[in-house]
Amino acid sequence: MIKTSLVLNSLFSANNMYVPLSRGVMSKSKKYNDWISKNLPLVDLSSPPEYPVKVEILLMVNYNWTKKNDPDNYIKPVMDLLVRAGVFPDDTNKYISGVEVRTLYLIGEPVMRISYESV
Repeated sequence: MIKTSLVLNSLFSANNMYVPLSRGVMSKSKKYNDWISKNLPLVDLSSPPEYPVKVEILLMVNYNWTKKNDPDNYIKPVMDLLVRAGVFPDDTNKYISGVEVRTLYLIGEPVMRISYESV
């Protein structure tokens, strides 16, 4: 199968997705909504010809980033972005067979490559 991918120059952690409104009530944060709005036009991926698909997220980060960040916190924002962009109808198991997150160390600012392929 052919792998389809894109690169984003900004990462967003699920730790910053929600803000408390009142006791037990959460809402999506302005930072999260701004990140989605900023990156939505950059998602130029077409929908896959068949489902389910395997999604791969490659975090290309420097050593200092790994000291204070947890790679699995980047899954949900990425999946939300792909659904909002219309790449996938939903992020349920009907359409997504799995998500793999890998980390590659480099010098410079963090970059993320998102790819998928039908399984």
